[in-house]
Amino acid sequence: MIKVHRRWRWPAILGGLVLLLASLGLIVLLRPAVPAATPASIPTTSATPTPTPTPTPSPTPTATQWTEWEDLGGPFTSGPSVASWGVNRLDVFAQAPGQTLLHLTYDGTTWYPPENLGPAMLGGPGAVAWGPNRLDVFMRGTDNQLWQRAWAGMWVGQYPLGGYLTSSPSVTSWAENRLDVFVRGGDNALYHRWWDGLGWTDFERLGGKLEGAPAAVSRGPNLIDVFFRGRNDHLYQMSYDGSTWLPSVDLGGGFHSDVAVSSWGLRRLDLFRQGDNNTLQHRSWDGRSWTRWETIGGGVVDTPAAISWDDNRIDVFALGINGHLLHKHFCAIEELC
Repeated sequence: MIKVHRRWRWPAILGGLVLLLASLGLIVLLRPAVPAATPASIPTTSATPTPTPTPTPSPTPTATQWTEWEDLGGPFTSGPSVASWGVNRLDVFAQAPGQTLLHLTYDGTTWYPPENLGPAMLGGPGAVAWGPNRLDVFMRGTDNQLWQRAWAGMWVGQYPLGGYLTSSPSVTSWAENRLDVFVRGGDNALYHRWWDGLGWTDFERLGGKLEGAPAAVSRGPNLIDVFFRGRNDHLYQMSYDGSTWLPSVDLGGGFHSDVAVSSWGLRRLDLFRQGDNNTLQHRSWDGRSWTRWETIGGGVVDTPAAISWDDNRIDVFALGINGHLLHKHFCAIEELC
């Protein structure tokens, strides 16, 4: 074995270290630069939004609010009734001075001058259309019985239907050749009589204690909803489900006027009333719950009338303070305005 002398050991070690450090420095100089690390983004409390797809064009809402009043002239002396047998078709009936019945027609572009349908009525009429070019109008005569006039291309007759009325009638229809008429009787109870295409039934007593006139509407075949003000100034709803009349439902108090009702579908009801200070008020039902009353106009002095001739369209009529007939409408999409 070759033995290295001690005096050469430390210089040799130091020389090796120098060579090692020199080689490492050369490696560092020749190594490509490492890119600086990108700072990590700190997530916010909300999720990263996903790109929103381009929406499919939909009808532009133009009147999610009510229009202003349109003055249709006068004079009139009762709240109106309105019927519609087609898109953009409106037939309005109201009492004029001398207890005469006047009829106004709108064809989608024009209001035509009032047509005089003759005298001898008390209070406001009730009108309905069960098909194209068909109208049925019901009145409380001066003899307090129920009277009917019908239009089928021309006005035919005026027929007495009996009973003893203490209110204006209300009428609805859920099918061709079907008419359901509701009145307050001499004992202040709600009475119902219907036409099935073959003949009239007798009056059916539905009970209750009415303070004013009822208001009826059909949401679909075999369905009827009737609303009336009770003697305690509460609003009540009675519904027919196709086989039976359901118990009445109390919809709240504080009422000093009767109501009008319209519907544009199975799960839609719209109520209207004259509120305090001659305001027009509205509330609606969407199949689950009722909204609160909202004020949508003013200057009315009697029970209004309402009709829907399509989804998301309502036309409302009322007797104004000046005795003129007033009209406003609600439409949610441009095609219905």
